[in-house]
Formats: sequence, structure tokens, C-alpha cells
Amino acid sequence: MDVWSGADGWGLRAYSCYHHFSNCHLAINCNHSATCHPSATLASEGLTLPPGTGRHPPQPGEGITLTVLNQRQGSLIFHKVFPLRLYWAHWADLDWHMKHIAPGRIVIMAVSVSGIYGLRHAALRLAALGSLFARHLPPTAHWTWVFIMGGRTISETAHINTHIHLPHHVHVLLPLSSIPHPPKSHSRWQYCENHGAMGGLCDEVSPDPLPPPIPSPVVKQDQLTPVPVIVTAGKRHQYLYHTLTTLMTTPGAIHHNILVILGDAPASTTFLLHLLNVNYTTLPVYGHHNNKLFRYYRAVFNHVAVTFPNAPAVIFLDEDVEVSPDFFSYFSQTLWLLNYDPSIYCINAHSATGYSEHTFQPMRLLRGSVQVQWGYAVSLDFVREALQKWPLGKSDTGIVIYDYWLYKVVRQGRECVFPEMSRTLHYGMGTNAAPYTIEKAFFNKPLVRNSGITLAGVDQLSLSNWEKELSYNISKAILITGNPCSTQFITTDFPHQRHHVFYYRLDEDPEGGGGPDMTQAVHLHDCVGTWSFSEQGQHCGVTIVALSPTSLLYLVGVPYSPYSHLRPSHLPLWHINTIPEMEFQEIEKKAMNFKRFVPGLANANVTLDQLLHVISTP
Repeated sequence: MDVWSGADGWGLRAYSCYHHFSNCHLAINCNHSATCHPSATLASEGLTLPPGTGRHPPQPGEGITLTVLNQRQGSLIFHKVFPLRLYWAHWADLDWHMKHIAPGRIVIMAVSVSGIYGLRHAALRLAALGSLFARHLPPTAHWTWVFIMGGRTISETAHINTHIHLPHHVHVLLPLSSIPHPPKSHSRWQYCENHGAMGGLCDEVSPDPLPPPIPSPVVKQDQLTPVPVIVTAGKRHQYLYHTLTTLMTTPGAIHHNILVILGDAPASTTFLLHLLNVNYTTLPVYGHHNNKLFRYYRAVFNHVAVTFPNAPAVIFLDEDVEVSPDFFSYFSQTLWLLNYDPSIYCINAHSATGYSEHTFQPMRLLRGSVQVQWGYAVSLDFVREALQKWPLGKSDTGIVIYDYWLYKVVRQGRECVFPEMSRTLHYGMGTNAAPYTIEKAFFNKPLVRNSGITLAGVDQLSLSNWEKELSYNISKAILITGNPCSTQFITTDFPHQRHHVFYYRLDEDPEGGGGPDMTQAVHLHDCVGTWSFSEQGQHCGVTIVALSPTSLLYLVGVPYSPYSHLRPSHLPLWHINTIPEMEFQEIEKKAMNFKRFVPGLANANVTLDQLLHVISTP
């Protein structure tokens, strides 16, 4: 087998040989000048770049390539390029896939053009798997690694003098496994012969139970019995397997309530669903990119309305969302609010504001202006309402991201309930959000790892009760003034069960729509460390920030918020256009929370001598 890594792309040629080298056939042939399509059933993602392609900006095929071969036949069973020329987020996707490669598989990794720059935390997993170089490579290095998952390294080489634009090439003899096959009569192992990165499904040593076991029930399971759980899915069957097995083994899951609705899905996805004994249907979809997704979700909503017309609610989940053990318990205690309070249009399992430094109480619930997020429930009335407004073609508003369209067009001022601590984790890549936003918005939100948590104050979430309690808490809270970016603004040394309030300037958006102008709030929320990209998470211009398990901070926007009248007349209003220059400079330094998310390039100045010393020192 030949593997190479260079400034123009990457390469892989693998031959299978039986008994004598004269009896060889070409199994895989991918190189830096052609895109590889080794199998008609394998989804290929632009594996390589043509010769002479420039290094910037990042292009399809640039990054770290991960190729997995069947250990007995040497056939290609998985391939993906992780665009690790980009610093943010994609390292986590590589880490996730490495975690889900079964023991014994042959793994080939190579840098295509540039890919070490964004390797970051994934280097720790690679080192734990046996890589000598992963933790020590400079950002511009070219690198190849061939190894057996859970076993030995066959070859690992690196070239760090990348100002010489020649491909870094390695030739190895690749031993194939002689360990007997699992019983081929079992369709599971037939599937695993052709698919990689499937986690415990294809682990021959400690395989997952198949189908997944039925979990124990939870309190109020009668609330869940008539509620369908819809999983939207497509080509990414590696993600889908993890999501479904997590979902089906969560306490309170009712297996026959789960329905997977497929858009574009290859046979590998449908075969997997047969293995798991999960109900599914396939819907035809048309269009391209976001417009295609917009049409697909309309078809999903329509299918739900036709198939479950009498259901009190429906839970939606995407194929790349992991659920908490408390997922169904959470919904069993909150679903009734959809039909009780017309000012609530959704129940989100994902927390809009649940950053780790402001998350303390898994039993605490909030409500606010939020779009449906990863793992949510709506009533069938809302589904039908959305379908009445949903255009057949491109949205008249120009919005083709369906969840945001629901928020802007269908919501009509209603709010969602969401937990302080998330019951879902959006772990997959491919979202419309920029990688930096993904890292800030998703990775820093802890997932509840317990089950059966009794939620506090569910009755207080109805609008009249919420407004009454919020008004009382704000009126009794301790007033805070000063620079929100100052280290003295918020401390962790709070008296027991004391709340605080900060009033700041917040006007209505001059472009209309009734929403707030977030110019001021962006800076404030960046300083405090909460969601700052939009008004989502706020209730009528009020953001609630947990400071400790027993203390809350209320950020009240004046004059936009109807709670503005609670501000004492003598209290100065924080206004970014009127603050002193030194205070503004302090805020600018912390813009976009770069105080927490500063790129840190590992091994930026490493030399060949240093690298040799590191790997040769016991």
C-alpha cells in the first residue's frame, strides 16, 4: 500500500494480494489528481484536490483524511475528510469518528494540503490510540499514519519542512487479519463487512445488544404513550446509529412510537433500520442545499399531520442529536403545557442558555423567545398551523432554514419552555452555523447524565404565573451597576438565595418586526457569557442568568422590556454609547467571548530536532 501527503492533496493506493505477490488486484486507487469513487454505494465527499491548488481558502478535500479498511479483505468501508485547516469545531467530529471505529479495523490517516492547524483536542485521542507524532506536529506538517484500531502502528511518518512542496510518501506491506469471521448468517455482520465507524454495532469483541434493550419506564409514562417520536435522517448512518441506540435505551422510551423519516438515504441507512427493528418511511424531496432541507421538513410535517392527526403532541429529533437519560422524563412532566397555555408553542429539550459556567440546576425550567431546537415537542395544532403558511417552493421571506422560519413566521410572539441544563447534545457536523458558533453554542453546554429528575415549578411556567413571579423577583433583586466586562461585576461569592438585576439600554429593532435591537445586548451578553447572537432565550427583553445554584441575575432591557417600570428612577442606565472610553475598550477586548475562545496553535515553532528528541526520549 502507498500513502502520501502533500501540499497538493493526499494519495492512497492499496492492493490486495493472496499467497503470492503476483496474485494482486487493485482495491483502492485515490490520488492527488483525481477524486476516488471506489464503490457505487459509498458516499464520497471530495477526497482530493487537483495539482497546484492554492492553500487558501480551505477547499473540499483539504484537511485530515480518515480511511477505514476491512481488516480481512482490505476493502474500503469508510472515508471522510475532516476540514482541519479550520480551527473551530471540526476536531470534535474527527474525535467522535475515531471513537466509533471498531477494534481490529485498518485505519489510514493523511494530511491533505493542510490539516494539523485545527487538530487540537483530537490529538489527545490519536496519541491514546498509539500515534507518536499527533501531539507534537507543527500546524503546517504533512503526516501519514497507518495502524490497527486497538492494536499496533504499521507506519507513521511526518514531514515538517513544508516549504518544500513535494508529496510525503510511504510504502507499506499491509497484513490482513486471519481471525475467523463472525457468523455470516447474521445480517449484522454482513452489514459490518462493508461499513466502518459504526461503534458497538460492529465491535466483534463487545458488540452492542441488537436490537437495543427496552428500558425501564419512568413516572407519568402515560403522558408519552400517545406521542410519536420523529427522527429525521438521511445519509449519515454513523450518526443515526448512535442517536437511535441512545434514544431507544433511554428510560421511558417506547420503541413502537419511534418513526424515522428519511429524505435522501442510501440502502445502508435502510438496512441499518431493519437491523434495529425501527419503523421508518422515506419521503421524496427536491431542490438543493438549504432549499432542499426546507422542502424536506415541510414534507415531514405533512406526513406527521396525516399519520398522527389525533396525537396531543409530537417530539422531533435529528439524526445527529444525543439524548440525556432524562430526555423522556423531562417531556413527561412538561408536554401538558402545550395544550394548557396558548402562549407556549414548543418544549425544547436543548437549553438555549445553558453554558457550563451558568448551569447549576437540572430541575430548573425557563421560558423565552426561542426557536425549536435539537429535540423539541410541538402540538399537532402547531404542525397544521405551520403547514398552512409553509410555501411549496422557496420561502417568500427568503428564509430557507426551516426552524428559523418557524420562529420568524409561524411563532407569532409565542415562547418555548427550555431547561437550564440541556437534555440533548448536538454532536454532528453539517449544520448551517459557522464552526466558531458551533463550538461556542454547542460544545460548552453540559448534558444531564442522570434520569428521573423531578422538575421544579412546572406550574409556574404558565404566562400569568411566570409574569407575576418574574416581576416580584426583579423588584426584590439587588441592583448592580458598573462595567459588565469588569472582573468585579460578577463574583461567585453571593449570599444564600439572593438575586441581582442589571438594567441596560435596549430599543426596538428599527427595521420592524417587533423584536429588540441587539446592538447593546450583544456586548453585554458577551461580557456576561451568555447567548449573544440574537434575542433568543430572552423573555420580553429579560435574560435570566444563573450565577450559582441559588442566585440569579436578571438582565432587563429598557425601554423595550415591559418590566422596565421596575427600574428605580434614580438608577443610571447602562448605555454603550455613553460609557467612558476606558470601559468601552475593556468591552472591546472581550468581544465575541474571545476571552474564552482564543486560538492557541500547538507546536507552532517545533523543529525536526525537537520532534525527534520528543519521540526518542523514553
